[in-house]
Amino acid sequence: MLYWPEFEFDFRLDVPRLLPHIAAVETLQQAAYNRVVPPTWRGPQGLESPPADTAETMNSKLSAINLRKQELLATNKSQVQLWVRNRFCPGSEKLLLEDILAMHRMVAEETGVYYKDKNTLRSSGVQVGRREVGGIHVGAPPERLPFLMERYVQFINGRELASFPPAVHSPVAHFFFTTIHPFDDGNGRVSRLVSAAVLFKRGYNGHGFYALSSYFYHHDIKYHSLLHECWQMPLPFDLTAFVAFGMEGLVVELQGINNFLRVKRNRAGASII
Repeated sequence: MLYWPEFEFDFRLDVPRLLPHIAAVETLQQAAYNRVVPPTWRGPQGLESPPADTAETMNSKLSAINLRKQELLATNKSQVQLWVRNRFCPGSEKLLLEDILAMHRMVAEETGVYYKDKNTLRSSGVQVGRREVGGIHVGAPPERLPFLMERYVQFINGRELASFPPAVHSPVAHFFFTTIHPFDDGNGRVSRLVSAAVLFKRGYNGHGFYALSSYFYHHDIKYHSLLHECWQMPLPFDLTAFVAFGMEGLVVELQGINNFLRVKRNRAGASII
């Protein structure tokens, strides 16, 4: 369990281990900076079947709320996603705590969920996790949240993270948001929106939200297991495995865009002939 009175935004990375992942992202720059979106992302296309690693944990049909969340993800039509893309672009103002609160409010409204503290940070304690992903994580005490979230915003806007490639910066920001767990509900989706904001602000024009959300959703057990492994390690947090996982997801999605663009170019060339 973390000792929150002395919590610091300290982490370490095995950079040589991450180099192949960084190189893989760099080779897909065309997709990363292209605004063309494959038709399957433009929806509505219907919902995909639950991923294999989470289907076994479902004991009943999805609730209407969860179905709505999946629909927004599958169709890529989320209004809060559009808001984040428009708010964060190269040269835009730094991310503020007010932006995070706005994301949370829009997530609540969009999914039809009543959040007790949707305009503020949570006012009670929270525990997350389950046995199959490694146990229980206790979020920051509510009385520490204003201080920690201000520090968090300074951290993700700071020079240290900006010195890393965007594909590293984004999952690190995601990890620390999830660690603090500042809201009663909606933390997962808001953390992915923050990750997308980092990517959009650093030039990933069209796909930051979908890429990470899709991959994390379809690998739910591994995603949560890696989080718990990081939380249970001696400090500072070794984020190498979690960051590598995030970059793997980005590569998978960007490869899909590149394949789509290649087919589109080939068809255009064939029509000219």
